[in-house]
Amino acid sequence: MKLEKRKQFIVNFLYIAIIICIIILLTRYALGALMPFLVAFLIALLLKPAVSFFHDKLKLPRGLVSVFFVVVFYALLGLLLIVLGVQLFSAAKSFFMTLPTLYTDSIVPWVSSAFLKLQQFSGQLNPEAAAAYDVVSANVTTSLGDAVVNISKQVVTWATNFTLKTPGFLLKLLITVIATIFLTVDFPKIHDFVMRQLPERLRLLLHNARVQLGRTLWSYLRSYAIIMSITFGEIFLGLSIIGVKNAAGIAVAIAIFDILPVVGSGLVLLPWTIYSIVSGNLTMGIGLGILYVVVIIVRQIVEPKIVGDRVGLHPLVTLISMVLGTYLFGGIGLLGLPITVALIHALNKEGAIHLYKLTGSDSSAKTAQEPLAPATAEVETQTPAESPAPKEKAREQKNSK
Repeated sequence: MKLEKRKQFIVNFLYIAIIICIIILLTRYALGALMPFLVAFLIALLLKPAVSFFHDKLKLPRGLVSVFFVVVFYALLGLLLIVLGVQLFSAAKSFFMTLPTLYTDSIVPWVSSAFLKLQQFSGQLNPEAAAAYDVVSANVTTSLGDAVVNISKQVVTWATNFTLKTPGFLLKLLITVIATIFLTVDFPKIHDFVMRQLPERLRLLLHNARVQLGRTLWSYLRSYAIIMSITFGEIFLGLSIIGVKNAAGIAVAIAIFDILPVVGSGLVLLPWTIYSIVSGNLTMGIGLGILYVVVIIVRQIVEPKIVGDRVGLHPLVTLISMVLGTYLFGGIGLLGLPITVALIHALNKEGAIHLYKLTGSDSSAKTAQEPLAPATAEVETQTPAESPAPKEKAREQKNSK
């Protein structure tokens, strides 16, 4: 019996391991090619309620309504990306244009002053070691100059690669738009066709998965709205204490950046901290550095707790999913793997799948309740049969007399 259980465990383990390996390989190598169709499907799913409303309630042609909503959606999205891109490009351009001047006027004097003070201090302790700081200072200054040159070269290389990849990006964008129109126009037909090819059990599973996925995504949206509010409050309070003007607007922008995987608020606060220290504003630099550390610590503590409570996962499971997702799939996995784990947990809790047992109280309650029904049924069925037995014995005794 133990050998059969071990064999079954090995088979199940290998089966799950093969599925996980296939998912990882598809995500790493096939996701890039399938990404336009996946994005088109998600957008078509997002536009489905509006298209269905105008088609069913207002009796407008589905094709016309679908094309209208797709065009409006991509136009608004493109306008938003253009505005953000122009702002980011202008900010990056001004930064890299002032980088050589910043290096010459701020970084080099600051490094020289720091090494001069260190040299004077060490000269009082050990005069022989003071001469070594001149060599170290020259080497550090040369290394910083090389770093500035390398950054400039990398920026030029990145701009060149981006220019070369632009035609491919436009082709994928065109495929995405066309696929979105086709999916939005014929979404009911495609849905019915796919469902007809699946068995009843799998259809029910997909229906439950769609329902639970919607609930999970809504829970995630509410969770990150709360996290964004907390981050905004921290940054607004910190910038107000430091004395930064327009603290509310800057806090809103940094809170939005903080939602981005991996980079987060460090995309703004970290360069700002370095720039403030190098430019001589030591008080603001230290304040921004402390604020950055506080935001990171609070985010790492609060995020697993809030997200775990909203989606029904333990904070430790949420944290492990975030770490593994980032390690395996990068920035997409930071949100994708916790959502997948939450979806699997919800389906298992609803009974659509059976991957693991529920809590001890639930399982014990179920095992305690299951044998009771047959037992009570047996008692009910046996009681009428057993009740006539004494009467029959009494009749037999009378007949014998």
